[in-house]
Amino acid sequence: MTFTQNKTILLAENDRSAREVTAMVLEAEGYRVITAGDGTSALRIFQEDASVGLLLSDIHMPGGIDGIELAKRVQNTRTISIVLVSADPRSSFEDFPDGVTFLRKPYDRRMLLAALDSLPWPTAA
Repeated sequence: MTFTQNKTILLAENDRSAREVTAMVLEAEGYRVITAGDGTSALRIFQEDASVGLLLSDIHMPGGIDGIELAKRVQNTRTISIVLVSADPRSSFEDFPDGVTFLRKPYDRRMLLAALDSLPWPTAA
């Protein structure tokens, strides 16, 4: 298990099954996971919870704020690591934000955890 103390992930995924399975995997590794079913809810949670240290979001979400827009808004607010996921190749997103990690669906537990382990986390003040 990776050292995950005080590491909070905001997981934005509109597919309930995918959201629940991903949250279970992350929680089993010791992460604190906050979930949102759409980009608007995720942005609100991010703005209200300063403990969020990483955003993990699907790109394709309904409701006006997709994962790319969510990532850009988060980047404009504070510096945290961001992972965007999609079944589409990264090259299909012309407006993919700089400094954001891409994870291709379908991914397994090992791929997900490897992506997270490679990212920097905010340090405590």
